[in-house]
Amino acid sequence: MLRAIRRNPWVTTIAFLSIGLSLYLAIQYFILGADQSAFVQDKRNQMSLSELWYAMIYIHAGSAIIAICLGWMQFISRFRSGAFRLHKAIGRVYSACVVIAGLTGIFLSFYATGGIVSGIGFLILSLLWLYTLAKGIKAIVVEKNPLEHRRWMTRNYALTFAAVTLRIYLPLCMMIFGFEYFNDYYRVIAWACWVPNLVVAEMLLRRV
Repeated sequence: MLRAIRRNPWVTTIAFLSIGLSLYLAIQYFILGADQSAFVQDKRNQMSLSELWYAMIYIHAGSAIIAICLGWMQFISRFRSGAFRLHKAIGRVYSACVVIAGLTGIFLSFYATGGIVSGIGFLILSLLWLYTLAKGIKAIVVEKNPLEHRRWMTRNYALTFAAVTLRIYLPLCMMIFGFEYFNDYYRVIAWACWVPNLVVAEMLLRRV
């Protein structure tokens, strides 16, 4: 698998960003704690956050971290063909994590920074995340169609990767626009973190 990563710059980039973000999130939420996050502190200043919200954010972060870390491995063809049982096992763990992260994401979307515009963006993201997963599982389990399964799971991981693109856009916008207009550009990021990902995924799928 390491040889395949080195040979494919796209896989290398995705793996680097996914693992890097996962380590950052793991430290942020499970070592420092959610309350130490500037993002959570700002949200707490704008609204009342219940114990349920904190439980949901920890569950969402934990399951999303695992999904981000595992998902990219499934697109390495040599890994799929050479270690099919491991590919299947990782797929089950990944799918379970996406279900958990997607369901908690629906809940969290109602508390999104930036109000209803951001909330709708994250709500649709969560619903599409669950929908593409369901289609991917159906394609391989019911229809026995590996090609269609791969296509749907490509779309699904493009949505999983929204966690990465969101955290690329955020610091860039902070540097360009500062903190004064945070809520304004966060409303854009709530959509920009996943819509272009899906567009790129579709472009890649059309080339296959």
